[in-house]
Amino acid sequence: MGPRLFLIVCFGGLAAAALLAVVVGVWLIAAALPENGESVRSLVIVYGGGIACLLVAVIAVLWGYLDHALAAPLAAVVRGIQTVVYANAEHRIEVDDDHELGGLPTAVNDLVRKLSQARNNVEDAVAAATRSLEKQKNQLAVILQDLSEGVIVCTLNHSILLYNRQALQLLHIGGDIGLDRSLFTFMTRQPILHCLGRLTNRVAEGRHTDHPDGLMAACVGATSDGRHILDTRMSLILDPEGSASGYVLTFDDNTDELAALGLRDRLLREATEGLRAPVANLSAAAEILGGNPAMDAAQQSQFKQVILSESRFLANRLERLSAYYRDIITAHWPMRDIYSGNLFNHVSCRLREQRDVATVMTGLPQWLHGDSYTLVELLNRLILKVGDLAGATSFDLEAVRGDRHIYIDVAWRGDAVPAAALSSWLADRLDDTLAGLSLREVLDRHRTDIWSLGGRDGGARLRLPLPQAKRSTQGADVRQLPPRPEFYDFGLLSRPGDLGERAQRPLRAITYVAFDTETTGLNPEAGDEIVALAGVRIVNGRILTGESFDRVVDPGREIPAESIRFHGITAEAVKDKPPIQVVLPQFRAFVGDAVLVAHNADFDLTFIRLKERESGVSFAMPVLDTLLLSAYLHDYTGKHSLDVVAKRFGIEVRGRHTALGDALVAAGVFLRMIDVLEARGIRTLDEALVATNALAEARARQARV
Repeated sequence: MGPRLFLIVCFGGLAAAALLAVVVGVWLIAAALPENGESVRSLVIVYGGGIACLLVAVIAVLWGYLDHALAAPLAAVVRGIQTVVYANAEHRIEVDDDHELGGLPTAVNDLVRKLSQARNNVEDAVAAATRSLEKQKNQLAVILQDLSEGVIVCTLNHSILLYNRQALQLLHIGGDIGLDRSLFTFMTRQPILHCLGRLTNRVAEGRHTDHPDGLMAACVGATSDGRHILDTRMSLILDPEGSASGYVLTFDDNTDELAALGLRDRLLREATEGLRAPVANLSAAAEILGGNPAMDAAQQSQFKQVILSESRFLANRLERLSAYYRDIITAHWPMRDIYSGNLFNHVSCRLREQRDVATVMTGLPQWLHGDSYTLVELLNRLILKVGDLAGATSFDLEAVRGDRHIYIDVAWRGDAVPAAALSSWLADRLDDTLAGLSLREVLDRHRTDIWSLGGRDGGARLRLPLPQAKRSTQGADVRQLPPRPEFYDFGLLSRPGDLGERAQRPLRAITYVAFDTETTGLNPEAGDEIVALAGVRIVNGRILTGESFDRVVDPGREIPAESIRFHGITAEAVKDKPPIQVVLPQFRAFVGDAVLVAHNADFDLTFIRLKERESGVSFAMPVLDTLLLSAYLHDYTGKHSLDVVAKRFGIEVRGRHTALGDALVAAGVFLRMIDVLEARGIRTLDEALVATNALAEARARQARV
């Protein structure tokens, strides 16, 4: 029994007892009066009624005060603790100031603060280091502007349009390059193609406008003969329509540093591999001596002592040289921040082209730190090896955020890879593009390792921990704009359709589509229209990032300037795009039998359902609203905007006020909510719908009062 119900029972019983006592007292007094005392009897009854009303009023006032000052704040504390335990350890308890709990909320918040203090200290240190690094990078960029670098301008077909003299020296070309010749005559192909693919995908998806690196990407290139490794940066050239028309390469020849590194690499390799044979020979000699009992005992003792001493010395030297080798090669390899979605997209394309292997990107994308090209090569080769060994033809790719690392998980249905097999795979070498690195050396350069884990239900996975991104990305693209108004006329949500067997299924076992719209305005009845519609699928508690729907829509009317400021979609962006009558059937096919999820769903559904008839589709499936779920889980506060709820549940906001970005945030929030809902006894779809519909009806009644 909650505190509010407890107070209702107690004060209700007290009021009933008081009324009963007054009634019995009045009856006894009236019965004791003489028969001719009607006037006195009437006076007693009136007086008794007044006393009863006064007692009830006093009790009601006391109950109201205690409910407001104690019960409601206690409920808020409970809800806040549930959020901290099940969703977001950084959440702070939210209680109005006019309570009588004394220092309880403060004490609870202090406890939460102490628990997260260590993490906050680390995050502050990382943020300070990041700011310092960014400051140094900016200063270095200003200095490098006037320095001489190699510059080559190329078309998308890799024909050279322009170059400077420094490029000739860095590429070690005698005479001229010759305009309109292929870049790949002088530089290796794969790193350039990989870098260009990353940038063209970034532009095609519109991420270059708010990406930390904009239209620039870095890679490690090499001259065509492989003798000189170049630190290369590529920048796309966009035409007036915003399409890529070419690219600019700027590069430095780190010959001295990289040559020295290569020399040390070879020396260390020769030392480590060369010492293994003497160690083996010494061990063999010791065995021979041990097996020759005819040798003089004194000689045997001397030989044994010398051999054992040399063996220990060489073994210790081998370990020291191996450690020195790993430290050197990992300290100099260029690394960059990488978006996991882009990394997985490149891996998926390679696998599809090579073997027609199916991949599914799951979970929320993360930022990590590494070398994109070698990581793509590593994952591509290992997945093909797993497919050959386990017979798997489909893989899930997911980036999971840990305390200090981003874990790259490659999951499949089948057995885990034996450690011996995985170790042998890591000895495979890449092509000659990067001096024939082995897969093990790729891991060494990232200071990491990879292992295989068995899972439940016949599943297995490879897990690769990588460093988190150096720069902080959380909240970098959140626009400070007025939030979309919250709609509380949830009549459209009362069309749940036929739940069937899904009604009693666990929430985590149901397939969902989290969706969002961007519009020309906030009033669909006055003619405002949809300008963007997006959704992402959620299956078995996983966000399938690769299974998304994202369309820009021609609204057939002018887009107001205030709306453009909100979502950034201009008249030029919707030019030649399909109308909603074309897009809506496509979205309906994408949704299929899934349950819809949205934040402030009534707003989006109003726009959609006004177009159902002319589009020839119907959206009669069940709908769960994360705004209503938030109001149910945190009924002590009226703050339920998507930004606030995402922060409350610890979801990183990226791509805010874009249809797909908001759909991803809503999906992440909903999955975090499931744990808290289960703690509150809401475990099935039917129970979730009943709870939110009851809340919607209560809000509707309040709005009518």
